[in-house]
This record gives sequence, C-alpha cells and structure tokens, in this order.
Amino acid sequence: MSICGRSRVAVGALVLMWGAAAAAAQEISQPEALQRFERENAQARALAARVQIVRAETQGRNLLPNPHATYSREDAAGSKDDFLLVQQSLPVNGRRGLLRNSGSAQFSAAESEMAHELLLLRSDVRSAFNGLLLAQQRAALLDAWVRRLGAMAGILQERQRQGEGSVFDRLRGERELADAQATLASQQVQLARARSQLASFFAPGTDPASLVARGNLSDSAPAPLQPLPELISRALDVRGDYAAVQRQVESAGFERRAASRLAIPDPLLTAGLKSSTAPGRSGNGYVLSVTVPVPLFNHGQAESNRTRATEERARAELAARRQQIETDVRATHEAVRLRRRTAEEYARQLGENATELARIAEVAYQEGEKGILELLDAQRVATFSGLQSLDLAWSSKEAEIDLNRSVGEEVLP
Repeated sequence: MSICGRSRVAVGALVLMWGAAAAAAQEISQPEALQRFERENAQARALAARVQIVRAETQGRNLLPNPHATYSREDAAGSKDDFLLVQQSLPVNGRRGLLRNSGSAQFSAAESEMAHELLLLRSDVRSAFNGLLLAQQRAALLDAWVRRLGAMAGILQERQRQGEGSVFDRLRGERELADAQATLASQQVQLARARSQLASFFAPGTDPASLVARGNLSDSAPAPLQPLPELISRALDVRGDYAAVQRQVESAGFERRAASRLAIPDPLLTAGLKSSTAPGRSGNGYVLSVTVPVPLFNHGQAESNRTRATEERARAELAARRQQIETDVRATHEAVRLRRRTAEEYARQLGENATELARIAEVAYQEGEKGILELLDAQRVATFSGLQSLDLAWSSKEAEIDLNRSVGEEVLP
C-alpha cells in the first residue's frame, strides 16, 4: 500500500474513532455541568460537613455546666450521718454569653469560608468545561484540515499517475498530511485529558469518554465589564474569605472580653439532704453552702493576653486580605479587558482572510500560477489562524473566570 493509501486509512480510522466516541457520548452544557458538580462532587459534601462540625463544636458553648451529685456516709461512735448533695456552678459573670457570641461568629466564619471555597470549585469546573470545549473545537478544526489534506493527497497521486503532476508535489502533500495527522493525534490526547479533568468533578466512576461539552467559545458577545471601583466594592462585600476573617475578628473580640470576666468568679452552690442517726434518736435536715473561688493568683491574665494577641493577628490578617483582594480584582479586571480586546482585534483582522487566502491559493495552483508549497502554506496558515483564534477566545474566558474568583461571585457568566 502506498504512503497516500496508508494516510487515508489512518485518517479514516481517526475519524471513525472520534465519531464513535462522539456518538456514545452525551452533550452537556456549562450550567448542567455545574448542577451535576454540586450534586455529585465529594469535595462539596466535605465542605458542608466541615461547617456542621464547627456548628457542633460551638453549640457546647450554649449549655450550662453539668451539676455534680454526691452521696456520702459518716459513721463514728454509733452515730451515722448520710448526705445527698447536689453542686451547681452559677454562671453569673457573663462569660457564657460572650463565649456563645464567639461561637456564633466562628460558625458564620465557617459558612463564609465554605461559600468561598465552593465558588473556587465552581470556577475550576467552569475552567475544566472551557478546556474541554477548546480541545473539542481544536480537534474539529484539525480534523477538517486532515480531511482536506487527505483528499488533496489522493488527487496528487492520481495526477502523478496520469502524468499531470510531479513526484515532488505528491511527496510534499503526503508529508504535510503526515504532519497534520500527528498534530491531530496530539490534540486527541489533549481532548482525552480535558474530558478526564472535567469528569474528576463528578461522581466516582464517571466515564470521561461520555462527556461532550455543548457550546462554542465565541458563540455570543461577552457580558459587559463593570467598572473597577464597583467590582472592588462588591468583592469586599461578598468575598467569603474576607467575610470569614471579619467574623474571626468578631470572635476574637468576644473571646478577649470573655477572658476578662475570669476575674469575676462563678460561685458554686451546694444543696442537699442530711440524715443523722444516733443511739436513741434520729433526724433529717438540709445542707446549703456557697463556695466562691478567690482569683488571687490566676485571674485570667494569661487567657486575656492570648486572646488579645489573637484579635490583633486577626485584624492584621483582615487588613492584608483587603489589600490582596483589591490587588487581585484590579489585576484580573485589566486582564479581562486586555484579553478581550486582543481576541476581538485578532478575530476582526482575521475575518475571512485566511479562508480566502487558502481558496485563492487553491485556484492559483489549479491554474498553474502557484506551486504546491504555496497551496500547503496557505492551508496551514488558515488552520493555525483558526487555532489561534480559539486559543485567544479561551484565554478571554479564563480571564473572566479569574475575575469571578477575585470578586467572590460570578459577575461574568
């Protein structure tokens, strides 16, 4: 079998394999992918469980301390005394209420942190979906190029057989076809990786080959980009990690105030019954006592110092996080603007020029005005211009996802 024949067989095999995979797969849109992620992803469930752990840990601060029950008997010189006592600490210094408020702030911080991490995961899903969409469109463009070259190789072989074409033209066309097939094969590997990446966000056992992204990277006009000051203000209002640090500052403040209440001791109330039995007589009575710890050596000074340092650290982290958010939003906003402009200008300059160039080169070759090298070069330029346009559209989408991450919500769909 000739090189041209083997090339056509290879092209056919690639097309059949790709077509069979596409036929067995089910298309999925980006919103559907996000819904499936939230329904199936184990990391999302782990985030929710982590919040419930914090809730359970902080609920203990709402409970009163347990009472202590004691039974004792004293027996001396024929006299027996039985005691049944109950001891209860009385929280009168207000520390319990402050710790309860601190726990509520910690739970709110955990919720905000979970919301932020869930947004980051959703952004990763969107990025994986766009990566699959890019790989699919690149593969389709390269497949069309291989088909054209395969048909051209057959024509060149036939022309040589009839004495109308040269051996050089046939060999050069077959070489171009082989290079295109290798490029397509590499892209098929990238396509398989992109499918596996998206499948990793779904339930275990999801077949990557069953995933086909529905859509087009340049289907619709991009959403309007809001002014930078509005986005910075919005980020400081909604970003979960920033809100979490704010709640941590509140929690540390309550902890510090609670530590200062250790100087006011909680009294311990003891109450119960006493039964006395002596030779010839017996009687019942009651026992009542109040014990007040004296904060002479430890009046909470160490705890106060620790909580004060914790609060100072939380405030410093809040200031640093605010500066980081402003920097991130400013950088990603500029990246979206520049990448959008680059993609739009390239698409506008490209237009139909590359396709028209390939058409003109083909007509000129058929009329003998151009050689095979000019024709192949024009087709290669048309193909790689399309690939470049796809890459620029994808980079623009990635910049939008980065902006969503920095703002803390999906301001750009």
